[in-house]
Order: sequence, then C-alpha cells, then structure tokens
Amino acid sequence: MQVNAPGEKSTNTVRYQATIARLARECAVRGPNMTIKVGVQGRVVVGPAGGAGQIEVPLRYALIQEGPNPKTILTKLHRFPVTIADGQSNVPFLHVEEDITFAVPRRGELDSYVVYVGFDPDAVKEAPAKKARQAR
Repeated sequence: MQVNAPGEKSTNTVRYQATIARLARECAVRGPNMTIKVGVQGRVVVGPAGGAGQIEVPLRYALIQEGPNPKTILTKLHRFPVTIADGQSNVPFLHVEEDITFAVPRRGELDSYVVYVGFDPDAVKEAPAKKARQAR
C-alpha cells in the first residue's frame, strides 16, 4: 500500500509504503464452529515526502469460499496505528486477528475456504453508520 502526498503522484511524493512480509494461521474446531487465528507481519517504509509521526494501517481479513461462484463468508477490518520515530526510515508492524469464527461447513467444502489478508485503503472512506430515525 502506497500513500502519496496531495497533488500529482510521483516517486518524490511517496509519504510511506506498507508491505506484508509474512502470514501465519492456526485453526481450531470448537464444537460446531471453527476459529482461525491469523498473524500478519509487515513493514512501513518512509518515502521522500514522509517523516516522523503516526500512520494508520487498514488491514482487511476476508474468508471466502472459492469456486465457480465465490461466496464471502466474513470480512473484518482492523485499523491500527504505527508510529514512525524521528530519523527512522522503516518500522515493522505485527497484527494478530484471533477470532475468525464460522460454522464448520459440510464435509468436503472446507478445502475451498481461503483466508485473504490485504490492505484496504478505501476503508478509511467508508460511510459512517446510519443515524437512528427520530420518533415523530
């Protein structure tokens, strides 16, 4: 995920770039449910237009049943801060999602379940929850 300073995008306007380096998962069946724990290790690199401060990393976890008609089982978004100290050119980050829980599918379907993890910069632009209607 690359974030640029406002204006025209170029290599000189890169504020920072985040990358995912490693993923790990652990699965456990608990009664009728399965829970997956996913760990993500990555790095934020400061660009020419970047500097010290705190940034927010938006990670999206998605559980998809792949096939001719893929089906989204669930998604989770986590926005977490990464602090870049003065003089640092890169900072590692670690995030663990401990609760991707779903009903155990029928026999043979579990092999088609895939967990995707990626940056979701558009999540910052998601609309806020709708306000409750006022009683008349």
